[in-house]
Amino acid sequence: MKRFFLERWSGRILLASLALYAADRAGAPLPCGLGACSRVSLFVYAAWGVVRVGRYLVRRLLWRIRTKLLVSYLFIAVVPVVLLLLLFGLAGVLFSGLVASHIVVAEVDRTAVLLRTTAEAALADMSADDAGSRTSLERHLEPVRIAHPDLVFSLWRGDRVVAASSDAPATLPEWTRPDGYAGLVRAKPDDDATMLTGLARRGDRALLLQVPVDESLFAPLEKRMGIQFVTSGGRVRREGRGLRVHIGDEARKRVRAEEKLPGISFPATPEARQWADGKSDLVPMLFHFQPYDLFRRLSPGTVNVGDVLVKLLAVVAGVFLVMYFAALVLGLMLARSITGNIHELYRGTERLRHGDFGNRIRVQSSDQLGDLAESFNVMAASMQGLLMEQAEKQRLEEELRIARQIQMSLLPQGAVTLPGLRVSALCLPAAEVGGDYYDLLPLSPTRMGVLVADVSGKGTSAALYMAELKGLVLSLSRIYDSPARLLSEANRILATTLDPRSFITMTYAVVDTATQTMRYARAGHNPMIHLEADSGRTRVLTPPGLGLGIDEGARFDQILEEAEVPLRSGDLFLFFTDGLSEAMNGRAELFGERRLRDVIESAGNVGEEASALKDRILTAIRTFVGDAAQNDDMTMVILKVV
Repeated sequence: MKRFFLERWSGRILLASLALYAADRAGAPLPCGLGACSRVSLFVYAAWGVVRVGRYLVRRLLWRIRTKLLVSYLFIAVVPVVLLLLLFGLAGVLFSGLVASHIVVAEVDRTAVLLRTTAEAALADMSADDAGSRTSLERHLEPVRIAHPDLVFSLWRGDRVVAASSDAPATLPEWTRPDGYAGLVRAKPDDDATMLTGLARRGDRALLLQVPVDESLFAPLEKRMGIQFVTSGGRVRREGRGLRVHIGDEARKRVRAEEKLPGISFPATPEARQWADGKSDLVPMLFHFQPYDLFRRLSPGTVNVGDVLVKLLAVVAGVFLVMYFAALVLGLMLARSITGNIHELYRGTERLRHGDFGNRIRVQSSDQLGDLAESFNVMAASMQGLLMEQAEKQRLEEELRIARQIQMSLLPQGAVTLPGLRVSALCLPAAEVGGDYYDLLPLSPTRMGVLVADVSGKGTSAALYMAELKGLVLSLSRIYDSPARLLSEANRILATTLDPRSFITMTYAVVDTATQTMRYARAGHNPMIHLEADSGRTRVLTPPGLGLGIDEGARFDQILEEAEVPLRSGDLFLFFTDGLSEAMNGRAELFGERRLRDVIESAGNVGEEASALKDRILTAIRTFVGDAAQNDDMTMVILKVV
């Protein structure tokens, strides 16, 4: 829904916004707010377009691994260096600013102490009379007036002013008793004007000296250290856990003018007192200096430590730059080597994806990537071989499928009926083709030949022997009426054709519903199970016999015996191969003939038909086996007399 809205309405909204914006620019009257809405909409579309274009360019530019590695390498190699340079530069600025701030505060303290010392000396000389005092005062203040023409002074005796300049304070605060004061003072709490004050007291006399905080005060410092005073005034206020400097408009103008000069502007915050109550406050002062010039002036004696330090740092920086660029070039070469191998791997995988399994990539190095390229070539060759094997396997599977179809076609296809007899049969090969075989041979309207055989082994050879046996039995069943005679002749023929490691077990019986008898012989095969209708019990029919192909004739004929059993209504006969009795579960336990007989007896007690009994036997075996795989062919033929 969201995608549908974007595709259908985004273009329409953009066109409407452009039209409204153009109308607004042309001065057309628009309803209230539409012009602003169009500008906001166009801004959103522009931002969205920039994001889309940026994402597209990033995907295109960073698609190749080489570009990604180079960009990541530059981030790893260049960005930390830039950040470190910025950090060192900021640290240098802060360090030099703190040094300059300390020098400024020390200059303020030194000048204030000088003013108080001058006042104390003047008071000491004015111990005689007033005239002598005035003369001595003028003599002591003369050097200070030369350095500070705007000097403010006032001489007090008790609470009376003896001599004072025009702008001197009218009163002396009590907080200055008894030792006087040397430092900065503010006349009023909200006044930015700051005066450097030296106040000395001697008995009942006091002498106050004040000079304004301006360029003339710091002129000696600028000449000596190169630190230029910019402005003072404002407030340093606590905000949260920190301090914030507030300066006035006039100070801001001077700061902007000083920002155009080379160097650094940095604040100093010496302590000042309120003239009225003596409360402490911080006074912000802004000054300007050049770090290199400051360090050069701080050098002791005639040795210019700043120049030596700069030259030493330049040499070290040059060495570092050479090493850095060498490492950068080496890193780029390594990145190119890595990405070259990766590109070859990419081209190889692309060709593999398009089915070119004969392609091999070049091994350009003897490192881990080279081993990876070699492994890729081995993998490609293995895949090529596997594909050939798969094609061959598919061909063989197709041939086995056809062979299975042919083998299944050799078994009786339609329902074979005989008056008074119900027949049900099943053959389940364990592989594509098997070696089990059963057949129902119509011999006359009342006679039928029944056989079950098992060729040793499984697979194609067993299937071929099974096909040979079918043809042989079909021919011999028309010639020999005796089951023993048929097996003897079949053994004579197969003994010369079978592989020495192969043999065939077989049970052959001739059922005659006219005489109600069944004659049978067993060539080493599993016994036949007979369910007697009158007793409901089973018995095994095991006439002696030897497998086909084991002996060429004399011994086979000597061992083989033919037997006959009468057919009674309700009797049931089971011909089966060892795939039923030797079915194995996950614990390697065999199903066994006893369980098979129990299933038949339980089915005989309820009078099940032959087909129902076949399904019951198969269900019992599968329940016993569980998830274990079928390990042998399973074949059975059930005859029930009605």
